[in-house]
Amino acid sequence: MKDQRIAVIGAGIVGVQIARALQLRGLAVTLLDRAEPGMGTSFGNAGFIATDEIFPLAHGRVLRSLPRMLLNPLGPLTMRWHEFPRLLAWYLRYVRACSTAEVRTSISALVELQGRAASAWRAVVAREHLGDLMRDSGAIKLFETEAGYRATEQERQVQRHHGIACEDLSREALSARLPELGPSVKRGVFYPGGMSVINPLKVTQALLQRFSSDGGTFRQLDVQGLPRASDGRCRVAHDDGVLDFDRVVLCTGHLSGRLLKPLGLKVPIVAERGYHVEVAHTELSFDCPVGLHERGFYMTPMTTGLRLAGTTEFSSADHDEPPNWSRAEILHRHVQDILPGVTQGETGRWMGHRPTLADFRPALGPVEGFDNLVAAFGHHHLGLTLSAVTADIIAPLIESGQSPIDLAPFLLSRFK
Repeated sequence: MKDQRIAVIGAGIVGVQIARALQLRGLAVTLLDRAEPGMGTSFGNAGFIATDEIFPLAHGRVLRSLPRMLLNPLGPLTMRWHEFPRLLAWYLRYVRACSTAEVRTSISALVELQGRAASAWRAVVAREHLGDLMRDSGAIKLFETEAGYRATEQERQVQRHHGIACEDLSREALSARLPELGPSVKRGVFYPGGMSVINPLKVTQALLQRFSSDGGTFRQLDVQGLPRASDGRCRVAHDDGVLDFDRVVLCTGHLSGRLLKPLGLKVPIVAERGYHVEVAHTELSFDCPVGLHERGFYMTPMTTGLRLAGTTEFSSADHDEPPNWSRAEILHRHVQDILPGVTQGETGRWMGHRPTLADFRPALGPVEGFDNLVAAFGHHHLGLTLSAVTADIIAPLIESGQSPIDLAPFLLSRFK
C-alpha cells in the first residue's frame, strides 16, 4: 500500500538502508533517532563487509574456549563480573543456542543472509554512487599458531561448500604480500570476495543525504516507548508526545529490548561493547581489512588512519556502564606486535554497543501481538555486512507482506 506512513526507529546503517529501500518503493518514510545518523555503533565498526562469516559465535567451539578467553587479560573477550547477575539469563540462553541442532539452524540462516549480502551491497553501491567509499580488494585472516589454523580448517571447508572463496597463504606468501608483518604470524587465509568501506560514517551519511534529497524525513527524537493502541497497533512515544504510523520498523540495536520490555516481550539481548583506536602510520602494503584470529581484532586502513577494531566486553543492554579504556590500550599492544614500527600516534578512539541476541541471529520480521511492528535489530558484529540485505528483506515485507526468505529462524517468537 503506497499510502502507508512508515516510521523507521534507529538511524544507524541498518535503519538508514531500510528507510532508503522503503522510499525507493514509493512509501512515505520518517526516520527517527535520538542522535545524529550513523553516530552510534555504525560509526565505529571495522569497515569490513564480512560475507564470509557464516558461523554464529553461539557455537560449541567458542563455548569451550570461553573460560580461557575470559581469564586472559589480553584476550578478545572480557566482562565486568559485577554485571554477571544481569547477564546470567542471556548466558543460559546462549548455552542452549550452542547445541548442535541450534548451531545447524543458525548456520543455515546465516548462509541464507550472507549468500545475498554481497550482491545487495553491490546494488546499493551502484544505485547510490558510493564507489569512492568502497573497496573490493578482499580481506585477510592471520594466524599466529598452527593450532588456531588447524582448528578452523573445517570451517573453511564449509565456507567453500557454500561458495565462499578462500586461499591459504603460507608465511612466505604472506611476507611477499604484507612485508611489514611481525614474526609471530605463521599463516594466513585470503578471502577475495571481501569488501570494505574507507569511512563507515560517510557511507551512512551519503545514504541519508540521498534519502533526504528525495523527500524522506529525519527527525531527531528520543523515542521513549511503543505504547499499544486500542486497535492492537503500537504508537511511538517521545519526549513531547505520541506519533501514529501505519507501520513501525524497530532498528534501535541494543536498546531495542528496553523498548519492547514494557510490551511484555523479554528479548535476550546484550550490549557487546566493542572498542576501536585509530593511529597514524607509515605507508602500508595492504588496502583491505586484516584480521587476527587469536587476538580477535581487525586492522583496516581508512581515510582517518589505520583503524584497530575489536575486542568484546559483554555488558547488560539495560545498564550503561562507563567505557573501560584499557580494552583500547590492548589494541595498541596488539598492533605493535603484528606491525612492528609501522604505527605512530593515536588519532582517535571510540567505544560502542554491538546488539547481540543469544543465538547470534538478528531479529527480522513481524513482532507477534502487534499488527504494525517489525523488528530489524540484533546484527551483532555484522550490522554493516547485513544492512543492505536486511533492507532487501524488510522493504518488500512492509510493502506487500512478502519476504524473499523464510523468516522463521529470525522471528523474535523463537525466544518464547
